[in-house]
Amino acid sequence: MLLVILQFVPLALAAITPTMVIFVTALMATDGNAKRAFAVVAGRYLGLLVAGFVALFVLHQIPEDRVSGKLDQFEVLPVLFLVIGIGLMAAAGYNLMVKGVPSEENQQSILSRLRRLNAPVLFVACFGTVFVSIRQLSLLIAGTAIIKEESDRIGENLFLLVILCLAMIWPMVVPLGIKVGMGERGDALLERLRDWMGAHQQGINSAVLGFFGGVLVAKGIAGL
Repeated sequence: MLLVILQFVPLALAAITPTMVIFVTALMATDGNAKRAFAVVAGRYLGLLVAGFVALFVLHQIPEDRVSGKLDQFEVLPVLFLVIGIGLMAAAGYNLMVKGVPSEENQQSILSRLRRLNAPVLFVACFGTVFVSIRQLSLLIAGTAIIKEESDRIGENLFLLVILCLAMIWPMVVPLGIKVGMGERGDALLERLRDWMGAHQQGINSAVLGFFGGVLVAKGIAGL
């Protein structure tokens, strides 16, 4: 189990999404009790759990041993790692060379509209974004494939899924921890974090996606 959790570390780095961190910190800047920020994080986490459970269920339909006329997990999983890894590396290259960063004016306009939404609406919206985010789904499928590759026990799989989803939302939890732990004293730190993320989001996205994509490609090649 420890080996599986260690494999979540690169995935946790790839899960750093500057846009969501900026959003959470911006919400807390205008919402003293962080209620809406908690709704955002909880919605994203529940969405990841549901999508991860579905992915695990599908992966468990793949035969563990070789069966005549059917693909087994030793044939499917390496290819899955390879495809997702190449996709993430391509996304990193596109993000670095082609995709532009939204202007400060556009970002403020979007954040201003989102700030008007109440906690239940934000919860539902962030729950739904998991199922339309190619990045989140790719990371989640890769993580559940790692779980399936290393363990076949249902209880252990579910426990590892909980850990996996925590690893995927930690960048959003850190600002919450600063706010809850430091109160108003943390506001200046959160503002600096938001500004830094905004200024470097293109480089951060490209670096973490390229790194984890390379890890998956190497893992896929090793399994072929």
